Amino acid sequence: MTTKPPIQSGEKERIEEITIMRALAFFAIVLQHSIGEYIYRADILPGDAVMLGMLYHFTRYGTLTFVFLSTVILFYNYDASLDYGRFIKRRAQSVLVPFALWTLIYGVFTLQGQLLTKEGWVLLSQQFLTPTYGYQLWFIPMIFQLYLLYPWLARFVQAVRKRLFTWFGVISVRHVTGILLVLGAAYAGLMYWSYYKAAGWAESVGGIGQVLAGHRTMIVIFYFFYIALGIVCALHLQRWRQWVQQAASWNLFIFIACYIFIGYDLLSAGITPINLNISTYLKPTVFVLIVVQMLLIYAIALHIQKRGGLMQLFLRMAGTYSFGGYLVHALVLALVSRFTRQLSLEGFHLIATVLTFVVVAGASLFIARWLQHSPFASLFIGAKRRKTSSAEVARSRRGEASSSYS
Repeated sequence: MTTKPPIQSGEKERIEEITIMRALAFFAIVLQHSIGEYIYRADILPGDAVMLGMLYHFTRYGTLTFVFLSTVILFYNYDASLDYGRFIKRRAQSVLVPFALWTLIYGVFTLQGQLLTKEGWVLLSQQFLTPTYGYQLWFIPMIFQLYLLYPWLARFVQAVRKRLFTWFGVISVRHVTGILLVLGAAYAGLMYWSYYKAAGWAESVGGIGQVLAGHRTMIVIFYFFYIALGIVCALHLQRWRQWVQQAASWNLFIFIACYIFIGYDLLSAGITPINLNISTYLKPTVFVLIVVQMLLIYAIALHIQKRGGLMQLFLRMAGTYSFGGYLVHALVLALVSRFTRQLSLEGFHLIATVLTFVVVAGASLFIARWLQHSPFASLFIGAKRRKTSSAEVARSRRGEASSSYS
């Protein structure tokens, strides 16, 4: 493969598979959180615990896929010459306003009567820095860091590309692969430090270092390899599509090997209860699992897009409303759990998890669709009220998401 420096044009091909990937990532996240609701219950039987633990490893790609997709959209639709002030203002309106509103909603839902006390308001204010009541909301301030850094990152990528053209005259597959391998090795080292060393380091340094290490999941640098993959995809889209399909067999083999190894690692630590934190995505082995999952999901999305049919229509619908679904799904899960926690589910936790996943995913998408067509769309999901406007059609053709989330 050889490429020339990117040329800006007024019309770009729509990246059809992004919407499908967005849907698959959303479903993975909802399933992951549904598993977390049941796997720690006291009456769970070992068989259900093991099955849920193994099912959990199929959800690991969810959040990191959104980091990848956010980067693809940024680098596909913008360059370093953008109006930074206007760009940040629009991104703040599309993600920070919904973040603030949903943080308030989750805070009121969780604290309720405590908000009548000073301590309750202190707890609520802390949620705007480190959200835990709406536990999925941490993603938004993290990804906003990517938007803040984008112009400088874009200039850096342009400088690297120009240097490669100066040295070699072309940018070949070998060059891109070599860069990704170096970055992958560096990222694996960062994940090793994060999982095995960060806690001890934080305790020894104390102060701001301890705070940053303790909240490292909210720092964008801890996702730099997925950002690098997104950049490569955006700048070499056609070759990327060919490669993920050609490499699907090898990626499937690597996934099976990682799945067995990581499953053994999880279960060997005990099943009463299973500790899902062993399979955190800030861990070297899980990092490899996630990358191959993401590449396989991309190949699957391309296949679904090519075949068309009801599956494509369903996933395109789910992907369209996935941001709103992502924001609301933890609240829907909490409401469902208020009912299920009153039930004796011994021997039925796997079935209950699957049913909960279906209900929560479906209800969340329904609510998101209603919100996007409501007058309050800009507040709740950071998008204009959904209409078939010429601006929306143009944005759709470029493959730009209705929200910066993905």
